[in-house]
Amino acid sequence: MRISLKSFAKTALPKASFFAVLLAMLLGLAACDLGPDPDADGARFSRRFHYYYVQDCRADAFGAYDCEVPQVLSPSMTVSLRIDSDGLASLNVDGDPFYLLESEYSEDYDMVYGGYYNFYGLYQRDDELTLYKDGLTMAHWYREDMEDRVTYYFKYLPD
Repeated sequence: MRISLKSFAKTALPKASFFAVLLAMLLGLAACDLGPDPDADGARFSRRFHYYYVQDCRADAFGAYDCEVPQVLSPSMTVSLRIDSDGLASLNVDGDPFYLLESEYSEDYDMVYGGYYNFYGLYQRDDELTLYKDGLTMAHWYREDMEDRVTYYFKYLPD
């Protein structure tokens, strides 16, 4: 079978250019940077929270009591937390950065607010900061007197 150059140019080249263009488009889409994949770097938790209210309470082993009326924070407080897959935590509390090993914080759950991270000794040796994963509440207290301690609850919405 003999193929003439003229018939080849009429049939094969247009088809080849169509497929070449299609292939180039597919390769271009595959090579496009559609943004970073949030799970690609192994972050277990990465969130930013804003708190607009603070409430001072007394607290003991049974929880908070004798709470004052929530006060508006102006400006609001911003808290960012990122925990990598290897357990290293980066915490920023309203401009104060903290970098913590997995042994310097804990992760737990309570029946009232849900899952949380608890950080020890951020500002002083005897303080604790509890950041709830839903971002609605953050608690900060000093463990000097566990029987009658003052706890500061930072809230996204007032109770």
